[in-house]
Amino acid sequence: MGNSNSSTKAGPAVHEVRLTEQDGPLGRLRAAVIKVDKENPDPQDLAHLRAVMRAEPEHARALFDLAALTSSEVIRSILPRAPLGCEAISATADAMRVGLGSETAPELERGLIEHVVLCWLRLQAVESKYTYAMSQPQDLAWAYWWERRLTAAQGRYMRAVESLARVRRLAGPSAVQINVGDQQVNVAGRVIVE
Repeated sequence: MGNSNSSTKAGPAVHEVRLTEQDGPLGRLRAAVIKVDKENPDPQDLAHLRAVMRAEPEHARALFDLAALTSSEVIRSILPRAPLGCEAISATADAMRVGLGSETAPELERGLIEHVVLCWLRLQAVESKYTYAMSQPQDLAWAYWWERRLTAAQGRYMRAVESLARVRRLAGPSAVQINVGDQQVNVAGRVIVE
């Protein structure tokens, strides 16, 4: 599948996807997309596209990834008129995803990793606006409002991180205690007895 690029200009995000493969799953997706990419697509063509996307959900995600779209919107809210800055933040977010193991994580963890990154982006957006707001003269009610908003963003980020850690801990290897004679041995991971 081709690259999926997000526009960094202000306004709605536009994903450009180039489908060039003629055969295989991508070829089927390409053919189905071409048939419905018009004002009033045939209901049978829509049903076929739906079936193709359900058979290959990772390709459907490449066409329209809501998590990526939301992340792009948050990034643009931080630096609405700075495409270079937006690209740098986007690269940092991608590095976070990789660092958190999104490439090898199971589906549930991938969703939580995406949520951690999104909460981090929102926290950075609020931190940036909070810093600017605190540098301006303002009344006490406005300062309290910003404090609550920042505290809420920090709390969401921490809950997202804790959720990811909890799921990983539950899915990870468990410790097993084995008593051999008078010796107690603790083993982490799967134990195979032959």
